[in-house]
Amino acid sequence: MSESKPISIKIDHGSLSQAAKATPKPAFVGAWATIELQPDLFAPQRFTVGVAVQSADERLHFKLLDDFKKFECVYPDVFPQKSARELMAYAAEALQQAVKAKLPLDAVRFESHCLSISPPLFTSGEDREDKVERLFAEVVTMAPSPKKRGGDFETIDTPNARRLVNRYLKEIAGIDFERFVQEAQTGILIDGDDGSRHFLDLNLLTSTSCGSVTSAVYKTSTTVEINLLKASLDLKTCCRKRRLDSMGLFLLLPDPQAMEQKEYKRIEEVIGDHEWKLQQDGFRVVSMPEPARLASEIYEWVRPALT
Repeated sequence: MSESKPISIKIDHGSLSQAAKATPKPAFVGAWATIELQPDLFAPQRFTVGVAVQSADERLHFKLLDDFKKFECVYPDVFPQKSARELMAYAAEALQQAVKAKLPLDAVRFESHCLSISPPLFTSGEDREDKVERLFAEVVTMAPSPKKRGGDFETIDTPNARRLVNRYLKEIAGIDFERFVQEAQTGILIDGDDGSRHFLDLNLLTSTSCGSVTSAVYKTSTTVEINLLKASLDLKTCCRKRRLDSMGLFLLLPDPQAMEQKEYKRIEEVIGDHEWKLQQDGFRVVSMPEPARLASEIYEWVRPALT
């Protein structure tokens, strides 16, 4: 039997180094945490109702549950939807305050025994908001089942969008609600320079500011853009004629799960194109699909005008 000879392999390290590619770095590296809700203080059961993401030295991003039908199945008498909405409205306000104060994720606290935030865990990705959406979809089991994209999409016009947001505004603002929301008769009449009268479609008004909740829940970006331009023009006219200090445009976005991603991205792009220009004109522009979070943003914006 012949003796086998060792095989010699020559490695060209120069060629390997030239062919090697650097591992792409993620756009952000940071931490994430879950927002936990304990409906019954005497029962240890907790539910994940939101997520928050934050990269180093930047503000946190978060998403909270805004549909509480499943809680009535688990706690039919102990924990009604109204209680859940109140707690989540408070949670949204506390997280917004953390955003403004630039608090790190591990420093966020809730002044309620029913709410808590988990210890932060490592995360990374290409887009913070996309990461929030992905984590929310994965860990928030009390969220309603995702709808089929496109087929179940329903438009919401501006009057109905305002009714949705007002439902949460009443809970958040309390007795302040009637001081800045025009609920019974939306809009105001303004005298034009030529003596004619013009109707301005807006629903938020104080002695120093005017604002409008406007729907962007449409399948086409063209309709969204028309609504946005009409609302911004009415607000500019009101601000000029009444010599007000600030304007706020609050857009209710479609549910991203209810339409094709390409269509939703186009709507976001149209709003983004106009948002920068409006901010240069002194607008406060906020757009989001959750009526409860939009209501919280509105009250934060209008509250200084009520003091």
